[in-house]
Amino acid sequence: MTSPGPVTSLGEGDAARLLFVAGESETQQVLERLRGTGLAVSVERVSTLEALKAALERPWELAVCGAELAGLGFREAAPLLREKAPGLAFLVLTPRWDEAELSAVLAAGAHGYLDMGRLAQVVLEVQRELRRAIERRQHRRSKEHRQRTSEFLADLNHDIRSPLNGIIGYCDLLGIEEGGNLTPNGRRDLELVKKSAQALLTLINDVLELIRIEAGRMEVVTELVNFRELAEECSMTVREGLEGKAVELTSDIAEQVYVLRTDELKLRQVLLHLLAHAAGTTSVGTVALTARAEGHEAVFAVEDTGGGIPEDQLPFIFESFRRIEGSKGRKASGSALGLVLARELTRVLGGSLSVRSTLGSGTTFTVRLPCLVEDGAC
Repeated sequence: MTSPGPVTSLGEGDAARLLFVAGESETQQVLERLRGTGLAVSVERVSTLEALKAALERPWELAVCGAELAGLGFREAAPLLREKAPGLAFLVLTPRWDEAELSAVLAAGAHGYLDMGRLAQVVLEVQRELRRAIERRQHRRSKEHRQRTSEFLADLNHDIRSPLNGIIGYCDLLGIEEGGNLTPNGRRDLELVKKSAQALLTLINDVLELIRIEAGRMEVVTELVNFRELAEECSMTVREGLEGKAVELTSDIAEQVYVLRTDELKLRQVLLHLLAHAAGTTSVGTVALTARAEGHEAVFAVEDTGGGIPEDQLPFIFESFRRIEGSKGRKASGSALGLVLARELTRVLGGSLSVRSTLGSGTTFTVRLPCLVEDGAC
């Protein structure tokens, strides 16, 4: 015999799974109160030992053993519960409190001994155990998801990054060994192949980085950072991509932020993504990097004189895998993941990233990090 069905309309995948080894009357009393709690529950009631054995072939969050079933009280049910579902929590209901029975209940491994005369307390305890079980289920799923993510990252690293690194290496080798025999067009084509492979490798690295962050596998290594050198290195890297464009890249670093305490690699990534985005969206004018101390924070700003971002696009600028439109409806240049990674890495460092833009005039990204050396906050 099985009854009743789910308390709510949610499917079993979403609801807490509750098994009653109890009489119909005590089951209904608990369920009537449980319905008013708003907790999504999928319920089954069994009244025979055979039905209990069959039910325990499926997963449950909690079992509740009643006192109304002759021949299937907690003394008969507990051994089967321990055998078939050793990790399953169970509660025991009683029509009246009995100290001797309490000792037997606890010895059987029950999580609680509840007096049906105090129904509100019974329902509260059922709720509490269900929520704990749901949290354990979610933790297991999260752990499984992280494990699958780790396996995916390992596969992606081997299956995609390794061949790309091989292509880049062979391009370098071919340039060294056969460069003198190549025509100008051949050398240009070889360089194009290498740059295309490097661009694809950068994109793959961005995807991997985002997956690591979302999986909670990103570690922060705090150290003293020479920010003046870091800013100059980032600027030099981006200037290479500005060759042939009428764009000037400038930097203004205040003395208070010459040395910071943060994760150098992640801060470098943030600056490179922001500077690369500014350079990609500016065809004429300037890209300016400024850094200063403000209160207990270091504040970095990347400002450009590009086409700007339409106001209706600003809410989506940090969305994964979404490329915003620039002025005149054109897609903005650069990886759609760059700004997403800049924001997520800033969050990992304990800071914030904001954007301000005027269509036709340019865009300013502002990073705030609690990493001043005198602060000792990072």
